[in-house]
Amino acid sequence: MNTIKNDSQNIKLRGKSATKQLFVWTSCWVLSLALVAFGPKFFWDYASTFTLIAIFINLGFGFKMIIANKQHLICMDEMQRKIQLEAMAISLGVSMVFGALYGLLEATRLVAHEPNPSNILFVMGISYGIAVGIGYRRYM
Repeated sequence: MNTIKNDSQNIKLRGKSATKQLFVWTSCWVLSLALVAFGPKFFWDYASTFTLIAIFINLGFGFKMIIANKQHLICMDEMQRKIQLEAMAISLGVSMVFGALYGLLEATRLVAHEPNPSNILFVMGISYGIAVGIGYRRYM
């Protein structure tokens, strides 16, 4: 009986650790992305060397974030993984459909400005969050 309780506690601790790691690497990636976006204009006057360094840092943090996300999924139980997989599928589909149409808005002259690709990230994040919420309500 104690081994079952200890295993359950170990799983919870690994899950918390994986969640913290995912938060850390995602935060680093977001901050480094902001550095790539705003650094050239506000910090180093478009010097390409510093911009390339910021891009490589962003790629490194992005890689670590992907690995942390994979580890986070490994630490989940089967039901949590199912919810995440369904949410990721919905988010991917919504982002693809929205992104394809959004990219054509200027070409079809429905909007006068050039569409900003970062808006697709907002759609992706919102659709993922909603899908996770619906999944947890449905299965829990």
